[in-house]
Amino acid sequence: MGCSKKTPFAFLKFCLVGLMNTGVDFSVFTLLTFWSVPIFTAQTLSYSAGVLNSFFMNRTWTFKQAYHTKGQFIRFLILNLVTLVITYELLIEFHEHWNWPLLLSKFVATGLSLVINFAGNHLWVFSKSK
Repeated sequence: MGCSKKTPFAFLKFCLVGLMNTGVDFSVFTLLTFWSVPIFTAQTLSYSAGVLNSFFMNRTWTFKQAYHTKGQFIRFLILNLVTLVITYELLIEFHEHWNWPLLLSKFVATGLSLVINFAGNHLWVFSKSK
């Protein structure tokens, strides 16, 4: 369940999938906040927009699994819910308490949650031992 020689390559692929998902996330978030949707709602909807794509891309391309179990999808959803909470809390901390611009706060919070999300996917969701 630890790191293998393939882990750095998997992390690179995970980051590429993440870039695509982040593009969707930022686009939806920007549009929703432009329309004055509350930050919590905008963050929840924008983050969720990339989650389903992330599951399929990471399962088939990053971690190379042709199948999934119900338990795997549930673990994926739990991990992403935890990551959503962490990202939201960081977003609010940076924006409201540190007075950073909203999109900068979103960018930094997203970057910080990347490592947690990769480790959870690699070691728990898509682990070969599950």
